[in-house]
Amino acid sequence: MTSAREAFDLYRAGRLHDAVALCERLVIDAPSVEAWHLLGVARLELGSAGAALTALEAGLALDRARPGLLSARTLALTSLQRDDEAVVAARAALTADPENPPVFSALAVSLQRLGGFAEALVAMDRAVAAAPREPAYRAERAVLLALLNRPADAAGDLEVLFELSPDHPRLAGDLMWARRQTCDWRENAALDMLVKADLKLGRPGVAPFAALALFDLPALHRRCATLSAPTGVAVPVWPVKPPGGRIRVGYLSSDLHEHATARLLAGVLEAHDRSRFEIYAVSYGPETGGAMQERLRAAFEHWIEARRLSDAAIAMKCREQSLDIVVDLKGYTQDGRPGILAHRAAPVQVSWLGYPGTLGAHADVVLADAVTIPPDAEVHWSETVVRLPHYQPNDALAPAIPPPTRIEAGLPEGAQVFCCFNNPAKITPEVFTTWMEILRRAPESVLWLYAGAPGAAENLRAEASKAGVAPERLIFADPAPHDAHLARHALADLVLDTWPYGAHTTASDALRMGVPVLTLPGESFASRVGASLLTAIGMTDLIARSKADYVARALASVVDENLKPRVAEAVRRSSLFDPVAFARSLESAYATLVRR
Repeated sequence: MTSAREAFDLYRAGRLHDAVALCERLVIDAPSVEAWHLLGVARLELGSAGAALTALEAGLALDRARPGLLSARTLALTSLQRDDEAVVAARAALTADPENPPVFSALAVSLQRLGGFAEALVAMDRAVAAAPREPAYRAERAVLLALLNRPADAAGDLEVLFELSPDHPRLAGDLMWARRQTCDWRENAALDMLVKADLKLGRPGVAPFAALALFDLPALHRRCATLSAPTGVAVPVWPVKPPGGRIRVGYLSSDLHEHATARLLAGVLEAHDRSRFEIYAVSYGPETGGAMQERLRAAFEHWIEARRLSDAAIAMKCREQSLDIVVDLKGYTQDGRPGILAHRAAPVQVSWLGYPGTLGAHADVVLADAVTIPPDAEVHWSETVVRLPHYQPNDALAPAIPPPTRIEAGLPEGAQVFCCFNNPAKITPEVFTTWMEILRRAPESVLWLYAGAPGAAENLRAEASKAGVAPERLIFADPAPHDAHLARHALADLVLDTWPYGAHTTASDALRMGVPVLTLPGESFASRVGASLLTAIGMTDLIARSKADYVARALASVVDENLKPRVAEAVRRSSLFDPVAFARSLESAYATLVRR
């Protein structure tokens, strides 16, 4: 007669399928806590979290206090993204077993997905303290530290991880990206080489979003996205849409509150033609309240609150609403959930606005324009490219509040103010070297930058000193409310764009305020948004052709007193800040997609 002991021996030998088969017979012939427990754990390791949870619940029905069952149930619930339940389960498991690193880790993952980053870090600290040499915990804590704007501490964990497990997935890319947040360029060339080698060998060497900022190689961007894409599911059979009905469009995002994406999109959502389109918000972000979230709630006809649903459940919710199109506004950016598209939420799945690169799988269409994705670049996209007259939507122009004085902003009177309010993570060594050449050749100028994460300003000033530029010529702007941030643009003379990941919303903010943007487009979409915006307003003379040309145009701006007035007039003449016109173009694209 077989026993749970024999099943355990199979499990310990790594014969998980055999262990599952034996346990499935045992729980029919002679059900026991041990058999249910082992069946649940083995199914969990095989990736069948739902079936694992069923077995673990059956075991708990026989013994409610068994620590191993409580722990495994927590892991199953976290794997299923049932995070509210997972947090409760973790508390119960830790009451039975107070020093359980896997449970602390699972608790941290669920708390993180629920937005409780600080509480998640406390749990992750406990996991690391209990198992300081476990690589997975160091990697998970590094993610949390980055989310809490502590990238230097995140880099510290990743440096330890290099000693513990140098082959840990994505390690070189994660370390390179963590250091980029503070403009720490140590070992940059070596890490870059490791990341590219991983990708060429078919390993996901870096997060797709970070890859866009680390190198201008669209072929590797696509490979990175494909390697990182969530697993797909069978495609549902869609009914034929009857003619004449309104087209149902669902916007998937965690940013439907005071966020850059929301500010770009709000006017377009309000301008949608309700006689032809039925507009759904599928929001998996926080309930922040506030003016922007209330504005968006009024703009959408339907609001699906999806934060606590799994990717599969969100996709099912979209199918239940018979959405014709879903538009993923996040991609592989922070809090993005591309797994929703992997579970097939609608007949047409569109990637747009939030992630300026291919998703590698599951999206059918990407919305772009002729500048961001030229025809010869389509080979680097898994999606079909659909082009709009211009790529980026914008809210309508509106009066700004009065700007601060230069003294209030910490800027010297009479100086030429070069400006870049991009996240400092976009500043590469090559970009900074180019900026320092401009400052050396324009001695009466300063460079006004966004402060970014702790440590970035100090590192950049140290790099300026090495380049022969007085560090006090770098002036850093702290975060400010959006209206105040827009207003202070009036003090800048020229925005210097970064590459290979350039200014997107930050570029349109500057143009909105009549400030010229000098950009140097590369091969990738992420490097070409500034050029797209400048093309839309007819100011292509601000699109540089090379680094030398970029420097020359920046220096020429110092003596061009008409540049800012020309930009302001070009913005007023253009349709860049006309959300109604943009909505009509967008709707035309949607209608074509549904007809197909």
